[in-house]
Amino acid sequence: MRKIGLQLYSIQTEAEKDLLGTLEKVSDMGYDSVQFAGLFGISAKEVKKVLDSTGLTVAGAHIPLERFSGDAFKRQLEEQMVLGNDLMIMPYLTEEQRQSIDDYKRVADTLNEAGVRSKEYGIRVAYHNHDFEFYKLEGKLPFDVIFQETDSELVKMELDTYWAKYAGFEPEELLNKYKYRCVSFHLKDMTTKDDKKVSTIAGSGILDMRGFLEIADEERIDYCVIEQEYFEGNPLMEVEKGVQNIKALL
Repeated sequence: MRKIGLQLYSIQTEAEKDLLGTLEKVSDMGYDSVQFAGLFGISAKEVKKVLDSTGLTVAGAHIPLERFSGDAFKRQLEEQMVLGNDLMIMPYLTEEQRQSIDDYKRVADTLNEAGVRSKEYGIRVAYHNHDFEFYKLEGKLPFDVIFQETDSELVKMELDTYWAKYAGFEPEELLNKYKYRCVSFHLKDMTTKDDKKVSTIAGSGILDMRGFLEIADEERIDYCVIEQEYFEGNPLMEVEKGVQNIKALL
């Protein structure tokens, strides 16, 4: 059966307060893996001990742009090796970092360089989308710029299904266009709240989670990771319900 992970950003408050205890709770919920969004001052060795004791594996880590170069990147590579992680993902660009197409080209250069360095450690580099990459800038789609300006062997894709659909793009079309670039899927469901699209418990919204799982198998995508950014109730309870829903589809 396919392993299902949780992006810990979903329960950031809990993880920041007690990362090690939160990992144990996530394992008890039925998750097979976790995707990190920081270690909050806990050493990678301590985290690895909990991963080993719970049986959780690592489905990538989100690393901000400013840590994708120089000595900071080397430290990140060494930390991820301790964790047993083979995928470092650039998760977001601030407005200041994406003012022009040239800005996106510079990001692509950074990713290419990071991809070369990370190969020595057996770690892959990827880029994670939001919606802003799908709105034209200077007549071009930034999403295309990122993946056309990067080496397909060095820079992979983490496709956030929610944000692609939010911007009016079908994940299947993007995967066909950039064949075999995607190594990780964010399974993030969608609902409408006060006439606005928001994320919701995985498997309870309007997006085709079963279809996404089938695509992941067809495309041999390594990681399927649940993420949720909007909650109406207790976040821990909602992400637990999410993994139950998704595993029921497998």
